[in-house]
Amino acid sequence: MNKSMQHLKTISQPNAQNFTSLGYDFSGADCNIQNICDDSRSVEQGDTFLCMPRTSSQSHDYIQYAIAAGASSIIYIGNDYVSSSIPCLNLANMDEAGVFLRRYFQTERVKTQCIGITGTDGKTSVAWMLREALVKAYGAAWSSGTLGWVEDDENTHDLGNTTPSILTLHHLLSAADKRDIPALVMEISSHGIEQQRIAGLHFDVGVWTTLGHDHLQDHGGFEAYASLKNSFIYNTGEHGGTVVYNHDQENIRNRLKSTDFQLHAYGHGLYQDEKQVDIITWEQELPGLLRLAYQGKEVVIDDIPMGRFHAENIAAVAQVLHSHYKLDLQDIASLLCGITAPPGRMQPVNAGGWQVFIDYAHTAEALQACLESIRPITHGRLFLVFGCGGERDREKRPAMGRIASEFADVLWITSDNPRHERPEIIASEIEEGITHPYPLEVHLQLDRKQAIADAITKMNKDDTLVIAGKGHEAYIDVHGERLPWSDMACARHLLHQKNTEYTSCI
Repeated sequence: MNKSMQHLKTISQPNAQNFTSLGYDFSGADCNIQNICDDSRSVEQGDTFLCMPRTSSQSHDYIQYAIAAGASSIIYIGNDYVSSSIPCLNLANMDEAGVFLRRYFQTERVKTQCIGITGTDGKTSVAWMLREALVKAYGAAWSSGTLGWVEDDENTHDLGNTTPSILTLHHLLSAADKRDIPALVMEISSHGIEQQRIAGLHFDVGVWTTLGHDHLQDHGGFEAYASLKNSFIYNTGEHGGTVVYNHDQENIRNRLKSTDFQLHAYGHGLYQDEKQVDIITWEQELPGLLRLAYQGKEVVIDDIPMGRFHAENIAAVAQVLHSHYKLDLQDIASLLCGITAPPGRMQPVNAGGWQVFIDYAHTAEALQACLESIRPITHGRLFLVFGCGGERDREKRPAMGRIASEFADVLWITSDNPRHERPEIIASEIEEGITHPYPLEVHLQLDRKQAIADAITKMNKDDTLVIAGKGHEAYIDVHGERLPWSDMACARHLLHQKNTEYTSCI
């Protein structure tokens, strides 16, 4: 068990219980549940093994492995019969598993409110900023997602996935309740929705940020992917939760037209004749400054992170504070002034006055938003280094190549988590999106360190460099092995070298 999970379990673990006390008719000898584990490789003596829905053969293998490791009982989810030599409880589906975990963790009634953020882009930034605002307003808040479990700015714990397992999420809710945390802000991924990792959780707020192209290969196309996001939002609204969405996204707007519940939106512009929709509008006239308007009232929020997409994300946070927490615009402005961006989101590399930024953009929409935000502060050329991940949505590769060619001046196509794919094939699919003859200067350098080095070497003082795709990530995934890597550390080292050389020439 990793240190993050050990820390989480230390806070959240309930007292030992048995199946009968939890309300289940248990065939055979009952037994105490000391600890539940959902990974057969991590089972220890006396654990209860929670077996997720699998094929019959997989379930059998995992259960036998867990028994050999010392499991005292089994909970399996699904309708297939599972034979076991130890006490075994069958739950028909993930919804039943969610009910069981609420009983086990004694979280059927909690003071902690669950806020879910879904969307192709923007989840991490909205979750981070909303957590910050809620800490200012109510003294504490946690978030979970791409960055892990964030207790506060200084204490972040890796959880493996944007939306971790159903067991981990229930551990989080239990821990938050025990620590009297008013709100738990969670990024909700398409995989998390499809695999029902959020089963058993009641969401007091659901936010839908954007709808673009990502993970389509895992869900069977765009419509299936969009329907997953839609189902989370509808489920939240139909069960009495506050629904907030990005009104500028036509794809989202159209999918929410037939709702029977109240909608709350944020949008850039003026909107009229919007029945059932409560809208906060936003405008960014200058970098670092955001104007919000609602029913004839306006406030200005200053000292915010650079980037139009950050202004949009802050507007989402403002609408949650307004519609769910019933705060007025002036109070919201006070909370959001000085708000910070999460690591790796338009993050400047502070080294000698060079304009170099690290950004997590790994979709065409996010890359365009990033480059559009950078262009106004670029007085020379706009440099871009990026690649696409292997074994992920291939449709976005040429789309990202096209965006790069439209918004950058000099491009380095490089490697980014190739996994088990050949980097040169990924690069060629990115290049397919660039028109011929090339409208910009294009370099192919699959060694990511060398690509960044070449870009930094070529930079003049009035140029700007964006290194996109990995953001906060501290590894490169090659053939299933995560090799240590940091865009930030690499860029800082190379810029230090450049500064030394630059100074010696003066």
